[in-house]
Amino acid sequence: MQTDYLALTICGLIALVSAIASIKSLMAARIIEDTPTSKIRSAHQGYVELIGFAKVGPEALLLSGLSKTPCLWFRYNIERYESSGKNSSWRSIEKHTSTQAFTLNDGSGDCYVMPSRADVSTQRKRTWQGNSRHPSRTGGMNLFGKRYRYTEEMLCADDLLYIIGLFETRHPPNPNAARDAEMAKVLNEWKQDYDKLTARFDRNGDGEIDLQEWELARAEALRKAERNVSKQAPLNPVHTISYSPSRRQPYIIASSEPESLSKRYRWQAFGMLLVSLGSATALVWLIVQQ
Repeated sequence: MQTDYLALTICGLIALVSAIASIKSLMAARIIEDTPTSKIRSAHQGYVELIGFAKVGPEALLLSGLSKTPCLWFRYNIERYESSGKNSSWRSIEKHTSTQAFTLNDGSGDCYVMPSRADVSTQRKRTWQGNSRHPSRTGGMNLFGKRYRYTEEMLCADDLLYIIGLFETRHPPNPNAARDAEMAKVLNEWKQDYDKLTARFDRNGDGEIDLQEWELARAEALRKAERNVSKQAPLNPVHTISYSPSRRQPYIIASSEPESLSKRYRWQAFGMLLVSLGSATALVWLIVQQ
């Protein structure tokens, strides 16, 4: 019998990819189960688990890509029904995922969530069909069947979220650093109008600013900088959670409890394991038949 190398290759690849996916899903489930929940105010720097409510961040609400619903995050996929002979299937022709940050609040503080590269799962998922590439709000008559399928997922304000990822805190500059920076800014502004600077601090009338006069200017700039800094609102530490560069630390955002989330990953692992075993069995059978 002639060796079917294409079938052998396909079965081998499916078995390998499914096995890797099964291991990743099982690892994600174990990490969710073994990582304790932290509070934003006292969370350590590094890989942490947070649970809280989604809030609007520094930017305005988004409008979802298909239904134009106000939200904090969205993802959509547009598919077209294609047929060729006896074969027909849905083929993805357009997809997009938003990357704008939003806020998580757990009662102890706020944390900016950077959704880029996150594995996001949400209960706000909708699928419907239509006759145009982009869904029409008016609908319209369906004479030839629905050729397009739309899937849209969203996270909205006040959704309960589970997030596990890389937690980092950026602290504001200390008061002395803020004062020195403001002083440098004031001096730079004065230097832009040298004639005015000379008229103000040239005590001996020689038309130049000598070392002693420059020290007077610095002292006055320091006093102005201290007044400016004292008028500013106190800066608080900024907390963020984002994708971890470590392959062993998945970045997950989900609108579900950690218990149900870990169960979902375990079922995924079991399903991928069955696919892997089935493909491996087919591979062995093909080899034996050669």
